[in-house]
Amino acid sequence: MLRNSARSFLAGLTKLGVEAHSRRFLSSLAFFSLAALNVFMFTPHLAGTFRLPSLVLMSPFLDWTVWVASGSAFAWICIALARSEMDWLLYLGCLALAGSVLQVLPTVLPKYGPLLTLGWVGGFLMSCATVVSTLACVRRSREVFSIPSARAAGLFLKSLFALVIPLQIWSIATMSPLATASRDFPQLNVFEALGELFRLLTPVTVVFFVLLMTVWLWCPLITRLARGRLCRGTVQRLATAGGAQAFECWRLMVGFSVLVGIFVSSYQWSRGYPLGYDARFYSSVLHGMKATGPQAAFSTERPFLFLVLYSIQSVLGLEPPLLLRLVPVGLAIILVVATYFFTRFVGGTERTSAIAAAFAAVSPRVTVGVEYYLIANWVGVLLMMLFLWAFLKIVSQRSVLWALSSIAVSGLVLGVHYFTWIFMILTVVGHLALKMLETRFSRLREMAFPIAEVLGCIAVLAFALLFVSLVGGELLASLRLAEHMAMRFLTTATPMNFVAFLLDQERISVYFGAEHYAIPLLYVLALVGFVRLNGVAGEKARIVRSWLIVSCVGVLLVRYNEWWRFLYMIPFETLGAFGFTALIERVGLVDDIREMRVGGDNLPLMGLLLVIFFLFSTVLMFSSVPSSVMLLSLVAVAFVELRSPLRQGWGGTIYLLVTFLFLEQLARALWALT
Repeated sequence: MLRNSARSFLAGLTKLGVEAHSRRFLSSLAFFSLAALNVFMFTPHLAGTFRLPSLVLMSPFLDWTVWVASGSAFAWICIALARSEMDWLLYLGCLALAGSVLQVLPTVLPKYGPLLTLGWVGGFLMSCATVVSTLACVRRSREVFSIPSARAAGLFLKSLFALVIPLQIWSIATMSPLATASRDFPQLNVFEALGELFRLLTPVTVVFFVLLMTVWLWCPLITRLARGRLCRGTVQRLATAGGAQAFECWRLMVGFSVLVGIFVSSYQWSRGYPLGYDARFYSSVLHGMKATGPQAAFSTERPFLFLVLYSIQSVLGLEPPLLLRLVPVGLAIILVVATYFFTRFVGGTERTSAIAAAFAAVSPRVTVGVEYYLIANWVGVLLMMLFLWAFLKIVSQRSVLWALSSIAVSGLVLGVHYFTWIFMILTVVGHLALKMLETRFSRLREMAFPIAEVLGCIAVLAFALLFVSLVGGELLASLRLAEHMAMRFLTTATPMNFVAFLLDQERISVYFGAEHYAIPLLYVLALVGFVRLNGVAGEKARIVRSWLIVSCVGVLLVRYNEWWRFLYMIPFETLGAFGFTALIERVGLVDDIREMRVGGDNLPLMGLLLVIFFLFSTVLMFSSVPSSVMLLSLVAVAFVELRSPLRQGWGGTIYLLVTFLFLEQLARALWALT
């Protein structure tokens, strides 16, 4: 009886569909759309459980009504789809239906106080049954809907993103200087919500941070114990979105990342915030150079940087305050582009490189650089990428021209930021050490040329010291200050510094719960990315691993108040992009993804969905239309799915997933800068 009623309900929904589509496809579309709606509407209730600021989309009562109604309709679809060999789906549907009934009882019978507890239990039961049913049906989608698991996961994620992405864009708009429309709903204090969320996630953030800092110690051991099965592989083109159209799409994402980098780097400027603390030093030196001439640059420990800034100032005719405001914007653009090409060079696919560029636009490297005005560090990182590129060319080609070029870049880095130069030299030395260990010292002859190159790069220091001794004055004083700092690093370096930090709750909350490095997602992705690269043979993967290892060793040894020097150097963007690609491969849908078309005819549909999501977010931002109109975004997704081929590719869903992660990191970056 219950099944017959449910099937009648489902048949009614099916009549609304297009004849070209099968009943099972329409059932899957309704199933995953209602599941996404129920999960989305449950999120504010879950946030309230953890005492986080929760979203009110339409009104408290309407939000509750949509949540319960979607859970009930989802339950009936589960019951209708259940067959004799799928009793598990029938049981889950009945649980969801029972949960929705228990959730309604306190409203129907308000006089009975004890029913309030049943209502809470019912809501929890309904949402848990919905989530479990969805996961089970994704895994067994061929049995339930006769579609691949990747297609089923794509339907659910597209429906969920239809609700999440417009709200993400609206949230970012409320954090920006844009004048948005005044309205009663949606209601959410985004700054407070993000602050509370990251404080709540602080223990998890610390755990992943510790795992990342020690991954170079435990990952090789686990790999050896697992006999290479854990991390075996090569840096390969994972599920590439083949074709020129997909190629252009990822390039388009790089261009959009550049625009976002401009927005983030100028965010504090647009809101009237003063420049970071170190900007005073840069301003005083530039004013001194304007008054006494370019030679004033040699009174600092970063003369080449100030000579470049002074040249730009003179050519463009800019005053120091305006120049200093524009420099972070220019560096953000260069960082995004450089990260893209560097990731491509070390073995990333077009997709991986574009994701790395997107992470770079909203990474701590930009937000910390803007907040504290770490221009020299920022330029040093860019030059370090150039140096590593040239160094790997030397290793592979044994070219004297590349060797001379890398020595020249080494001298430039030394004149821009001496700490980055030290870090860079340690990275290439670590690269050579890793190569010797991995080859068991069997290829020492091949390493003669790279070792000679490293010695040549180090020899630049001797010429710099000779020049400083000849010039003397303030430049010599800067050198002594740098020497004092280096000696302090060495004399106080001990692993107990790291242990003492972990035992200090206040320091932990400041670093990982309230500032720029409250980035649990990037820690997870970077961790997975390193694990992925750990079993990969080759010079390019080895240089990225060496880069992270040097950063980790520094964090594990120095005092906590010097951590920022090494945290700023960690290549979160490149490792995070490799980690994301590896997770896409490992989610259990690999066979289905490879079996389906990836990209191709999917790209116009993905573009259409993104345009629809942006339109709905624009309605939320600049009009007084009731916020319930956003639910029509689900209808738009259903329409696009009905008009598209039955066997769509997985590529469009990946694009939407990347958009979601990108917007999440953008909101975090703006929160960190405010």
